[in-house]
Amino acid sequence: MKNYKLLILLIFIIVNSCSKEDEINQLNETIVNLQNDIAKLNSQITDYSIEINQLTTQNNTQSSQIAELNFQLNNFQIQIQEYIDQIQVLTESNEILESDNNSLNTQITDLQDQLYAIQSQSAEDGLYLFNKIEILEPPFGGTMWDLPDLITSSDYTIYSTSSYQGIETRLFYDKSIPDFINYPAHIYKVNFGDDLSIDFEIYTEFTQEEAGNIEQKYAPLIGQLGKDLRRNIKSFEFLKGEEVASAQRSDDLNYANITFHTDWLTNLVETRPDGDKTEELLIHESAHLSIDPYVYGQQGWNDAVNLDGNFLSTYAKDNPDSEDVAETFQAYIAVKFFPDRISNSLRDTILSVCLNRFKYFDSLNLDLSIYK
Repeated sequence: MKNYKLLILLIFIIVNSCSKEDEINQLNETIVNLQNDIAKLNSQITDYSIEINQLTTQNNTQSSQIAELNFQLNNFQIQIQEYIDQIQVLTESNEILESDNNSLNTQITDLQDQLYAIQSQSAEDGLYLFNKIEILEPPFGGTMWDLPDLITSSDYTIYSTSSYQGIETRLFYDKSIPDFINYPAHIYKVNFGDDLSIDFEIYTEFTQEEAGNIEQKYAPLIGQLGKDLRRNIKSFEFLKGEEVASAQRSDDLNYANITFHTDWLTNLVETRPDGDKTEELLIHESAHLSIDPYVYGQQGWNDAVNLDGNFLSTYAKDNPDSEDVAETFQAYIAVKFFPDRISNSLRDTILSVCLNRFKYFDSLNLDLSIYK
């Protein structure tokens, strides 16, 4: 009887061992198949990238071709999400080794990076891939506040050096008055690595030490702006107070400055729950000085606005001849250079409203290479 029980136990162990071995083999086969599928998708994305490069080189891409390319892009994104879901299921059920999990996730990340690179490069070449949405009213109140945090303080800056020039009397625009007025100011010459420079004019209501801290805080952030966004700016003015930022320029651009009231920056712009918006504010105000003069009143711009038939924000709609460019330009940079920092649905929304404006910006051949 003992021998009989022992035999049954032995058979059970053997069967269980075989069953476990079959499970392991099946799981290994699943992982291998998943790796092969990912490798195949990688090859397809590479071919897709080559096709887009060929089309942008030809410079005569038809709308039907763009639609087909976008259809393929959507399918790639769907497949990647399906693989992510499969990996998640395997991970949650503890059916995958950590090394396999890391390997698969690395491959998936590489695929996503390839798609972002394709979106960015094609946009740089003037080919925008997106799903057209029918949008009849501005989707945002104001893009500086409503769009995601785009640039961070850790991003590359071309800020180089600065030097204190002493105290001089400078013409400020003080929005608390509101009027132009001469104030004594701490002057800093701020230099950038692309041979541009800007003056910091910091009202002497700040001590020299406080002025130095302001310069060190904001100069690197201004160095994150594209060269052609900084090109026309002569100075940044800093005063105390809660008044909102403003940009002022003369017709000949000899006077072109941006005014910041530091309490407003600290209390509203830099401490928002959805992230510090200082970098986005800089894009907006710089566009007023360096992009506005070459856009408003131009027939090409007017045609683009009419073709788009909508505005990105109610702020732009309410101020079409002064805020449309600045409200649109941050979104232009997001779509063109940072597709990985916005969602696909947001990209679709932006391009459904602003495609022709973006093409007009493209025609200006602006130096925004810092964002690449």
